[in-house]
Amino acid sequence: MTRQELVDPALTRAGWVEGLVEREYAYRAGRIRLLGEHTLRDEPQFIDYILRARPHGPILAVIEAKDEGHAGGAGLQQALAYATEVGAPFAWSTNGSDFWEQDLRTGSVRRMTRLETPEELEARWLEAAPARGPQLRNRRGELVKNPLLQPAFSQPGALPMRYYQERAVAVALEQMLAGHERCLLTLATGTGKTFIAFSAVWKLLSSGYAKKVLFLADRVSLRDQAYNEFWPLGERRAVVASASEDLPLHRDVHFAIYQGLWAEHGSGRLFESYPRDYFDVVIVDECHRSGYGDWGGILQHFESAFHLGLTATPKRDDSIDTYAFFGSETPDAEGRPGAAYEYSLGRGMDDGFLATYKVIQVETNVDQDGLHVSDEVERGAELIVPEGVTPADVYEMRQFEREIVIPDRTRALCEHLAGVLRRTGVNDKTMIFCVTMEHADLVRQEMQRLLGPETGKNLYAARIVSEERDGQAILEQFQDSSSSEPVVATTVDLLTTGVNAPAVKNVVFMKSIGSTTVFKQIIGRGSRLDAQTGKTFFRIIDYTRATRLLDAWDQPPLPPTDGPTEGESSIVGRVVAAEGHEGIAASVTARLSRRLLAETRSEAGSGSFALEALPAVELDVYTAATGYARRVLRVDAGLDEEVLIELQAIRNRTRLQITGVEVVIGSELEMRLGNGNELSAEEYLERVRSAVKAIHTTDESLVRAWVRLDSRRRFREGLHASQVTSELLELVLARNDVDELDLLRHAAFRVEMRTREQRANDARAHMRATHPNVDPEFVDDLLDKYLLTGVDEIGSAEIFSVPPFTTRWGGLRQVVAMLGGAETTKAILDELTRALYETGTSE
Repeated sequence: MTRQELVDPALTRAGWVEGLVEREYAYRAGRIRLLGEHTLRDEPQFIDYILRARPHGPILAVIEAKDEGHAGGAGLQQALAYATEVGAPFAWSTNGSDFWEQDLRTGSVRRMTRLETPEELEARWLEAAPARGPQLRNRRGELVKNPLLQPAFSQPGALPMRYYQERAVAVALEQMLAGHERCLLTLATGTGKTFIAFSAVWKLLSSGYAKKVLFLADRVSLRDQAYNEFWPLGERRAVVASASEDLPLHRDVHFAIYQGLWAEHGSGRLFESYPRDYFDVVIVDECHRSGYGDWGGILQHFESAFHLGLTATPKRDDSIDTYAFFGSETPDAEGRPGAAYEYSLGRGMDDGFLATYKVIQVETNVDQDGLHVSDEVERGAELIVPEGVTPADVYEMRQFEREIVIPDRTRALCEHLAGVLRRTGVNDKTMIFCVTMEHADLVRQEMQRLLGPETGKNLYAARIVSEERDGQAILEQFQDSSSSEPVVATTVDLLTTGVNAPAVKNVVFMKSIGSTTVFKQIIGRGSRLDAQTGKTFFRIIDYTRATRLLDAWDQPPLPPTDGPTEGESSIVGRVVAAEGHEGIAASVTARLSRRLLAETRSEAGSGSFALEALPAVELDVYTAATGYARRVLRVDAGLDEEVLIELQAIRNRTRLQITGVEVVIGSELEMRLGNGNELSAEEYLERVRSAVKAIHTTDESLVRAWVRLDSRRRFREGLHASQVTSELLELVLARNDVDELDLLRHAAFRVEMRTREQRANDARAHMRATHPNVDPEFVDDLLDKYLLTGVDEIGSAEIFSVPPFTTRWGGLRQVVAMLGGAETTKAILDELTRALYETGTSE
């Protein structure tokens, strides 16, 4: 009422008309939580108002409105939090008559004597930063419109940009207007990086600030996805696909892959055929993948352009060069190169824009114990040794398929995976990441053999390891949510980055992963929501301990850690190579329940490191160095002992093969991540309790409403809005033998549950006592229907149009005649329903 009667009129008087004001701005969609194989959403979060000076223009202010019982500034802290997230320069708070403002640029707080008009608020924003004037000069010296003020692309029926997308676009443009040469945007897979790039380009072209743009990818499929994402630009787009063709210099946005631009063209490279100042902006997609060595020469040629890097990977040792190049002008809090804007997988899950996940960890006996070659040969295994190779005594999991091929292990993993798919959904789209092309082919064969005949699909499983014509066609088929084949895609690394396949429900690791960057890219294949298939979560099925690489980036904010996170203890030690013990320069971090407590780098040469200010408890120490396998150790920080961390070098060797090995599943664990993505039974019951009591405050009221079909249906509709269903209640309470009403009464009012059989027996006795003239077998048939399908069917005459009432009792007409007319028939059905719920004891 405060908003309708006081705030809305005040805004209208100040000129904030429709198109400039958004009420109930959809801020967060509501986090998706797992409950068994089901998901539920938390309540979405809204901002009371956001204000724009122009339709689809930048957000200038947010408003938090409180009722008249609060002071005008009571919502200012909440408004400040919202404004920080969406990038608004002003936060307002009001109770309808008293308005307060905090300017986020200066930190100043003031009581507003009047509401400023859209023009006045925009002018205040612009005058505080000269580079944000309505007009400014671009890099070519031309006077053009300010791209920050340009409306975002929109069309009728299209979904609006999410808050973080708007923020990312604004940050990129701000970096460009500030005169920076480059910047990096780091956003998790599935959050719309390419759409963000398009939105920034749309504003730049619309304003005239930029005239020519180059979009660089490292794969044809990623280039083409981007080209399609930029569809509103129509014929202003061009694909640069061949060095033999003329350059499309008359087009504004060029899409190319690095390899294509490096192709020979005349006496040089294709990219050298462009004038050096031709492009105003160069966008490098998935810029962590190729490294400066591949795209560096191209960017050097177009050094006068603004370079925008896009990645889905946070800063790690294996992406440090990317950050050093693109993030040098946007240092982090410690002065190191960083992303200009970052939005993690965990944040996307917390906001409800990305799918949540569960983890299934599986190990075979040879994964746990290692493969002891001589023991297996003694037991009858056949070992094939290439010429010039000396077999090792023991091989560990990270060496499987790289150094020694074990077909029996691959078959055992495929048989286990087939069992998982049979339980969870044999047609759920699945990506399997394999070690080599030969390994991917064997996995494909096994999955086709195991599940192809069951599903009747000739292309149940497909190997996708190249972008040749056939591979591209199969990949597009797999990406299509409506396509029924293929279901399973096996690959080595083609699908690691950028491939948009929203329906993927299972991400499977059958190859060891040492790179955190690669791991995060791979799990990103499952993070997209898919409305077409109803996908809201995915599984990470891990056969190679890859999920040890999960960290804070991949998970929503952790609940508070029990115990201290700071102290006076330290962990000191050395990082050395396992062979030779020479010191290694490596990243070393200490974590408690995956929460980062301290980080450092060991010194080159000595390998020495020290992690300080730690609590005196057991911590996980993560160590990673280029060219070495990552390692995690559990260390007691309370012990004053030097820690020696040995890292194994990653080597390529000629592969051996061994067959006839007995491989069995040694362990299977469905991990509870402890990050809040799973909803506990008690949390769900509390949701049910609140939802029921919001409609019926007493048990008696609930029972009275349940007896009537119309009020029962309205009640269910209200519950469904709160995601309360009998199916989930049966799952949580582990009772599929009780009535839906009993589940609800028990959850809301702690009433003891009675079985459907008990209710049916009580109703049977009641009907025989009160209606002796009604055939008991007729009543038995009605109650059998209740036991089979629930109460709804017996409350309607439609029940008499199905067996046994059509075959045994002659259908509706004869039943009505037998019972003495339509009114009597309805009265008997109503009486039976009441007897089910109003007879017998319920305590």
